[in-house]
Amino acid sequence: MKLKSVYLGITALAFVVGMASCSHEPIIPEFPALSFSKDVQPIIVGSCTQSGCHDGGSGNEAFSLLTYTDVARHVKGKDAKNSKIYLSITGSGEDIMPRPPQAPLSDESIKTIYLWIIQGAKNN
Repeated sequence: MKLKSVYLGITALAFVVGMASCSHEPIIPEFPALSFSKDVQPIIVGSCTQSGCHDGGSGNEAFSLLTYTDVARHVKGKDAKNSKIYLSITGSGEDIMPRPPQAPLSDESIKTIYLWIIQGAKNN
């Protein structure tokens, strides 16, 4: 009887540990809050609007990325992996951006955009 109690206790502990490890929430590193205007917008302007693709005047007004409002339409705050911009810059979506011959974003730029999104994609 005592052995059965120990077995049930171990089984219950294993279940709790297993369920706790199945978390699908992103781990948000301890970084200072990223700023749209100081950290994210310069990346987008330098890579997305400079090429004439998402500047609002190239016939691609439906996907202009000049302002926070423009960018926010393509971002799901705290959910980078379901945000169109993140999927595009990582090549996980339908299209990879920026398109060749323009160079892809650096890993550091992608990380900055990812962290900004999972921090809530605030207009700060």
